[in-house]
Amino acid sequence: MLNKIHHIAFAVYDLKKTIEDLKVYGISPLKKVMIRDRKMEAALFKVGQTWLEYLTPVSEDSPLTIFLQERGEGFHHIAYQVSCIEELRANLPEDALLSSRISNVGDWSIADIEPKYSLGINMQIIEENQ
Repeated sequence: MLNKIHHIAFAVYDLKKTIEDLKVYGISPLKKVMIRDRKMEAALFKVGQTWLEYLTPVSEDSPLTIFLQERGEGFHHIAYQVSCIEELRANLPEDALLSSRISNVGDWSIADIEPKYSLGINMQIIEENQ
């Protein structure tokens, strides 16, 4: 069912500073993407087979601004890769996966897991588009 960890996302106030700080670990972003519908910017790093996604709000009314105000910087969500979102959906409780959407960040589809099934953390399911 879950094939691997696709990405781990972190919320940060200052994306430029974060990118600079991560250079000490010998990594730099492979891409930066503006996520217009969520009013945030993402920088993506690849470590082994896993993406690290750093997110920063670009507007005061971004959902990420509220997240940062309530929780501060740090872990935002984890995403697991599957072969087929719809196959997984068929094996889960009917309300476990929210509607899927095409990612603004990469060539994949995303379905968020309903919070009551996610052990108190933000979780996503990813299906890479072939």
